[in-house]
Amino acid sequence: MTSGIEEAGAMGTAAAAASVLAGPHAGAPGASGACLNCNAALQGPFCAQCGQHAHVHRSVLHAVEEFLHGIVHFDGRFWNTLPLLIFRPGRLTRDYVMGRRARYIAPVAVFLLTIFAMFLLFAFLPGPSGDAAAVKLDGPERAAAVADLKERRLAAQRELDQMEARLAADPGNSQLATDVKILEASIGVMSSAEERVRRDGEANAGDLMRAIGNAAASGDLSLDVGDETTNARIRDALSNPEFVFYKMKQKGYKLSFLLVPLSLPWLILLFAWKRDAKVYDHVVFLLYSISFMSLVVILVALLFAAGVTAAPVYGTLLVAVPLVHMFAQLKEGYALGWFSAAWRTLALALAALVTLGIYLTGIGFLGLLD
Repeated sequence: MTSGIEEAGAMGTAAAAASVLAGPHAGAPGASGACLNCNAALQGPFCAQCGQHAHVHRSVLHAVEEFLHGIVHFDGRFWNTLPLLIFRPGRLTRDYVMGRRARYIAPVAVFLLTIFAMFLLFAFLPGPSGDAAAVKLDGPERAAAVADLKERRLAAQRELDQMEARLAADPGNSQLATDVKILEASIGVMSSAEERVRRDGEANAGDLMRAIGNAAASGDLSLDVGDETTNARIRDALSNPEFVFYKMKQKGYKLSFLLVPLSLPWLILLFAWKRDAKVYDHVVFLLYSISFMSLVVILVALLFAAGVTAAPVYGTLLVAVPLVHMFAQLKEGYALGWFSAAWRTLALALAALVTLGIYLTGIGFLGLLD
């Protein structure tokens, strides 16, 4: 739950940043007098010289209103932007690039909100230690699994006793205290898994992660990336794979902005001979496109959490929908013909898979080595 609170805070921060990036909200009454920021004469709701709002507030209630406004309102621009983002992404991209922007949320703001909403959802959904993909164990397999889990748990308990004795002799050792807490949590997970297998004969993805952790901790995990120091650091990290997964989530949303520069060269290459396609246009395209893909991932995660198991549903959402959306955004956003949009869609889809692979690989290594 701690990670969920942290990412909820990040969501609030993103909303605040997004409200600033989207610009001040309209609809305020006119004002007269002098601007409190630059002393220019006021003739409307905003200063014509510096842009500051004519009416400034110093109440806590207004601060709360501004916060909620930044998350859900956006002066109605949210409701202008979202339908186009989903159903007419090309028009949204084209309008914004050509300067028709006042009615829409800025692409950076949409990107921030959707990315942080996605990782916020991930924080509250069951992770790899949840009940997903449970496998039924029967007879000798169940007995062997219970015996192995018990042996691992007892070994971890002996190690914990030794660590607690060292901590009692050196109570100021913060690193040792952290290791004790981590090992206590691991023992709790082992106990739960042992009881589950003993009672129901079920193992899941979390059991696999714990098996990896046990192999890494015991030295049974074979690993060679060319540097023994790096090997040791990866083995040490994999001894607690759930913590690695947590760090990967943290790195994932903090470095999500890298998806734009990683994807940008592909678009530049695809439009290298199209003189009227600027780099700025590609950035707007990518920000809105990634925002939509984040919404798709959110929907997929919610369906999976609700127990939907129909493969065609996920195939449609993860393959067909992104391709159709990408085609529509390319065709109308860049004013392309059907054939030009079609071959660029296929090329960009392949490039997106390569980019996502690079991004996830990088996040994985950072989670292991950090």
